[in-house]
Amino acid sequence: MKMNRTLQMWAALILGIWPATADCQILTYYYSGPVSGYTEVDLSPEGVGEGGFDTTFGTITETLYYDPSAQTIEQAGSLTVSPSTESINIQSWPGLPPESGSATLTVGQNGSFSFDNTFGGVAIDSGFLEGSDLLVPVSGSGTYNGQAFSGTWNIDIPIYAEANAVTATSLTFTEFQWPNGESGPGSYGAMQGQLDVVPGTDLEDAVSDGTYYYSWQMNDVVATAVPEPNSLALLSLGLSALAFLRRR
Repeated sequence: MKMNRTLQMWAALILGIWPATADCQILTYYYSGPVSGYTEVDLSPEGVGEGGFDTTFGTITETLYYDPSAQTIEQAGSLTVSPSTESINIQSWPGLPPESGSATLTVGQNGSFSFDNTFGGVAIDSGFLEGSDLLVPVSGSGTYNGQAFSGTWNIDIPIYAEANAVTATSLTFTEFQWPNGESGPGSYGAMQGQLDVVPGTDLEDAVSDGTYYYSWQMNDVVATAVPEPNSLALLSLGLSALAFLRRR
């Protein structure tokens, strides 16, 4: 009888460790899966021309850190894109002063890029949203009006997130783009491009009207919990103690 009471005490202690620990710490989750969306990758004469291609988002692999007190979600990981590199022509619209060139533009490295951004206001059913900027790194080189150039810049895509459900074992969330300025058919949003992304030129990461289009959607995605190392060690210690007591 005394041994049974001891086992019950240890079991209650071990089973009570996880919830108590989870309530006062940042919860860590892992997710890998598809993203629906794309972004324009442009390099065009400011307001008078075009040159670029579309790259499609593929698989996102990320770790998510949910802070229930601050109501924030930090996500860090990598995202694949295709195509990641393409050669383009840079030209002005008919009837406008002639500008010409060519370039090779590359998104990230080897078909993917890393990110680390934080969403605020992600309390469940709060009705309040704060966006986070996804920075898509681009590098380019080529010739423009007879002069060689090279440069690097970021495409800045605003994304919003909602926490649908949070438990100790899973985080269900939704992410989507927020149209800013113009909007087109489907899930598009237009943003003003960055001006003069290549020093010494009037090239920008947008086409003709100074905008670029993009899309981003992840619906009711379920990320699974990653136990804290200390919790795993403590659980292992408790289980070992239980096994020892049972043998005694």
